[in-house]
Amino acid sequence: MKIIDILKNNKFSFSIEVFPPKPDTDIQIIYDTIEKLMDIKPDFISVTYGAGGSTRIRTVEIADKIQNYYKITTLAHLTCIGSTKEEIAKILDDLKNKGIENIMALRGDIPKNQDTPFKDFKYASDLVRFIKNNWDFCIGVAGYPEKHPEAKSMEEDLRYLKEKIDAGADFITTQLFLDNNHFFRYLESVRSKGIKVPVIPGIMTATKLINIERMANLCKVEIPNSFKNALSGSNINNEVCEETVKYTVGQINHLIKNNIKAIHLYTMNKVEQNKRIYYESKLSEIRK
Repeated sequence: MKIIDILKNNKFSFSIEVFPPKPDTDIQIIYDTIEKLMDIKPDFISVTYGAGGSTRIRTVEIADKIQNYYKITTLAHLTCIGSTKEEIAKILDDLKNKGIENIMALRGDIPKNQDTPFKDFKYASDLVRFIKNNWDFCIGVAGYPEKHPEAKSMEEDLRYLKEKIDAGADFITTQLFLDNNHFFRYLESVRSKGIKVPVIPGIMTATKLINIERMANLCKVEIPNSFKNALSGSNINNEVCEETVKYTVGQINHLIKNNIKAIHLYTMNKVEQNKRIYYESKLSEIRK
């Protein structure tokens, strides 16, 4: 099923993201994770694509199994930086032949110490346009409530977002944010630009403050002091961080209370923590 059809349905949409294990790690680990997350019945599962396509083969393999073995709608991530049209076309044909109908079209991070990273694609909008002109995929793109780290301003960031939508993207999933006010302001700004496609808030959970700080620094995302203080003693190797569960449950419930009709959970491949968040928030109640 195409994700845009799920989102156009009147019911609430809930989805999760998983990432492939490193190439030298047994791939069965991710299938065990997915099996354990089946309890929360996601409407679709997205599978990330490692930096520079480092997990490309595994991304396709995992997406194939989610779609055809677990029978769950799959969103395969695809980055285009450093790739030719021929290389991208081969991947897209492979995904199409496996029955996958949804692509998350991303530029990808610019490799360090590389003078000419661009080949046939310079922006994510180039990839969106290429897909739209040659295949019948449903296309998702990324949005940045606190702007993309490379954008000089939110206005510039929104201009690039509009280009992706005009090129044919069907929906937007946001980068993580830890303060819902950023999302609500962003959604208002997006709509003010005439962008009418669905915008799905992306919510991240982690079990350690150090991991959240690393992600926040990478994405240039603000960490509210209240959250940082609550997590200050949580740098322990637990499967579940009670402080994060409590904070994320509150964040999700606040979004639902304000009529947001979809949630995308960045699971970080953590099973118990994400199941706790699902069942302790209004997600399980609203999807009955």
